[in-house]
Amino acid sequence: MSKPAPPQLALYLLDRWGSPYHRESLAGDMIEQWHHGRSAAWCWRQVLVAILAARIRSVQRVSWKHVAKTLLRVINAVMLAGVLALGAGTLTRADSQSPCLMRSGC
Repeated sequence: MSKPAPPQLALYLLDRWGSPYHRESLAGDMIEQWHHGRSAAWCWRQVLVAILAARIRSVQRVSWKHVAKTLLRVINAVMLAGVLALGAGTLTRADSQSPCLMRSGC
């Protein structure tokens, strides 16, 4: 009786999110180790570590100049939305008050 195939979902995730430079060799090594008796938990651990390492490397390559520029744009957009909301709220409140409340002596 032959051993079943290694976890297909783990291999799919490795192919989808793993490093494009190492995923084929890692998948081949995992299948080979699987046939030598490694467990499904071992396969999953290898896949998760490989995906995590690939994601960390991709974050490290990001230029912090672009991150700062994007963050400033988000802050500016939030501030502008706040100013517009405050302005609209002030106009609405002023328009809805009765004339007697705005003048003294009513």
